[in-house]
Amino acid sequence: MSRVHWLLLGALSLPLSIGAANAAVDPDKLPQVACSAVKFSPAFLAKWPKAPQACQDARVYKGETYAKFQAKVYISSPEFMTFQILDAAGATVTTASMKPGPDQGVHVNGKLEKFHDMSVGEVLTFWVSEKRTDAQEMPDSTTEKWALLPPL
Repeated sequence: MSRVHWLLLGALSLPLSIGAANAAVDPDKLPQVACSAVKFSPAFLAKWPKAPQACQDARVYKGETYAKFQAKVYISSPEFMTFQILDAAGATVTTASMKPGPDQGVHVNGKLEKFHDMSVGEVLTFWVSEKRTDAQEMPDSTTEKWALLPPL
């Protein structure tokens, strides 16, 4: 696969699988707002000043605004992952690294795909809630959360 769309269902992302039947939410059917309508906290912007440039779409789900981002796997190693955060044209806006646990991953078509099994060049599509655009320090990954680090 030359380009794979991934959906991050982790600490930052929109829970697009909802309901008892796990019906998927189609973002294209949600009300669209401009990326400029997404409010980033000052702490988040201090750590990620280029985040507004990387926003590719914004939608409202259950009264909450979500921003769409894409990231391409740049480095995949057992110690850390590095992603290129892309703009709408596919150009790199910035990079970010994270230290996922050995069994942590994302759900793709209902199946868990471990971060460390991702290939360089694969593209992840994820939605971040406006309520989650606050910078927080995490010392290391845990079994339930992953830490997104500033560019290394």
